[in-house]
Amino acid sequence: MKNDSRRARREAERAAAAARETAGLAPGAPTPLEAEPAKEAAPAVVGTPAPDPEYAAEQVAATTADTSTEAPNAAKPAEGNPVATDSKDAATPASALGARGQRPKSRTRIAGVLGSIGVLCLGAGAITAGSVFPPAATGPGVEVAMTSLPAGDSLASCPSTMKLFTGAGTGVDPEFEPASKDAKTSVRAAVLSDSAGRIPGTEMLKTDGSVEKTIAPRLSAKDAEERRGAGEDGTSERKGAVSPASGYAEALTAHAQPLGGVKSQVAAVRSYMATDGDLAGLAIAGCPAPAAETWLTGAMTTPGSTAVLNLVNPSASVAQVRIDLRGGEGTVEAANLLGLAVAPGESKSIVLAGYAPDEKVLSAKVTSSGGRVNATIQQSTLRGLVPGGVDYLGATASAEKTQVIPGVAILDPKLAADLAKPGANADAAAELVFAATSSEGATVQVRALGPGGEVPIPGGGEIVLASNATASMPLGGLPAGNYTFVIEADSAVSASAKMVRGTKADKPIDQAWAGAASRLGSEHLMVLPSEGNASVVLTAPEDSATVSVRSLGSDGKLSAARDVELSGSKSAVLSKADFGDGAAALVLSATGAPAYAAAVVTDGAYGIGALGLSDAPLGREGVRVVLRD
Repeated sequence: MKNDSRRARREAERAAAAARETAGLAPGAPTPLEAEPAKEAAPAVVGTPAPDPEYAAEQVAATTADTSTEAPNAAKPAEGNPVATDSKDAATPASALGARGQRPKSRTRIAGVLGSIGVLCLGAGAITAGSVFPPAATGPGVEVAMTSLPAGDSLASCPSTMKLFTGAGTGVDPEFEPASKDAKTSVRAAVLSDSAGRIPGTEMLKTDGSVEKTIAPRLSAKDAEERRGAGEDGTSERKGAVSPASGYAEALTAHAQPLGGVKSQVAAVRSYMATDGDLAGLAIAGCPAPAAETWLTGAMTTPGSTAVLNLVNPSASVAQVRIDLRGGEGTVEAANLLGLAVAPGESKSIVLAGYAPDEKVLSAKVTSSGGRVNATIQQSTLRGLVPGGVDYLGATASAEKTQVIPGVAILDPKLAADLAKPGANADAAAELVFAATSSEGATVQVRALGPGGEVPIPGGGEIVLASNATASMPLGGLPAGNYTFVIEADSAVSASAKMVRGTKADKPIDQAWAGAASRLGSEHLMVLPSEGNASVVLTAPEDSATVSVRSLGSDGKLSAARDVELSGSKSAVLSKADFGDGAAALVLSATGAPAYAAAVVTDGAYGIGALGLSDAPLGREGVRVVLRD
């Protein structure tokens, strides 16, 4: 019996030594079974059952045995403490478990070899998470591949013509009637070919998707996808196509198909002119691509003034639109404007005085998800029986700390003071309008660049904006001429300039709003309106730049390029004589320092309008896509 007892002790010691060696323990160190019993585990997180150590050991073994490759992001054992596994133990069926889920002691001995219960539970959780759940999203420093999207149609979306508001004054979709008996309205569009002379298929579509005008027939998909860098003789055969002016009064959108995987260059303009009725005057609207975010700055809702926000959805998806208004005192609460649904092909009109009455200057930020929208404000003023001006407030450049507004026509100071006599015509004065875009407000400084260089602004050219507020800076006292205004603020702002034109205070007066512009790039297309005479203002506020200008005739031919050198913070002006009588559009590109362009359009004794430049089209667009199970 003694020999048997000694033999059993020696076998037990050899087993303990083997266990220490397998577990990486020092000789003489107690094994987990010889150590003191584990203290009570810490409480589990609320809603998560506490792990059973025996069940966790089984899961570790099962996972290790069944997985032939290492799971991504799986936890590895600490160096110097390898984890031992037993494939036979892992294969033990659940029926072998004893009462309350406990396993036989032989299984517990293996658990002891694996190490302490705390390490075991952590290892089981980490390995199981890496095996069962999909890999975590890519962390910092891991680049996600860019997926290239095929280029789609280029769009140029024009608002409907000026209409006389006759509704009740609040809500959405008021009633309208024709503006006047002699009103002229038109939409003109133009498109450029590729270097091989191919004209992309281009159509003017109504909001219901029907074709109002075909400018060029669409090419087959195979032909359109082919890339051609030049004509058959190896030279550029660039040309264009111009649509005849259309008298269609409702909203229209020009669609131009892409060529060679690159979006085509298409642009359009809406013009309106009337000499009688309440909406007498000239109104010009550029036709930008529908956008997910639009800033409109400078509306008026004082007595006699009407501002109607028009939304058009030319896309195939429903647009969920939010409209944030900022007035003289800050944010205007308008809960009904925070969730408007605009269906595909639908348009909505909103009388802003119903939500923000008696505002001398008002701005609107229009954002949409789903479908993108075209947003413009139809602004009109009536002083008793005398027309006080009409125009479209179009999109300005995105809110930034630095803004540039080219193409602002300033009248002779004496005439300007006469038109803005106190009383009925008090607001008939040129001014800059700014909207602070955050609760911080903004301090704004302005520089005026005229034909001869920088001109001091009466009053110092500085204004402080309250939190999320819209305010104006008068421009009275500046010498007559075409200007560019450079705006610098300590917080992002949206900006526009109001122009006034007339002959006498008791005669019809017209107004126009020029918005902040984006920097000129490699190529832009500006379609000239069929009404009025356009003058293009070019400027490079900070340094020297060269702007190349080519005319596109109504016959589709492009003229030779003319280079305009800009320097010394001067504004250069190109008139009809510079780009020819038959010009229907201009093609502009710039090199050097940042340069900007816009047009001032005049007609008759008092008509005035403003025309900005649309952004250049993009090529293939990309999106980062992360795939998950």
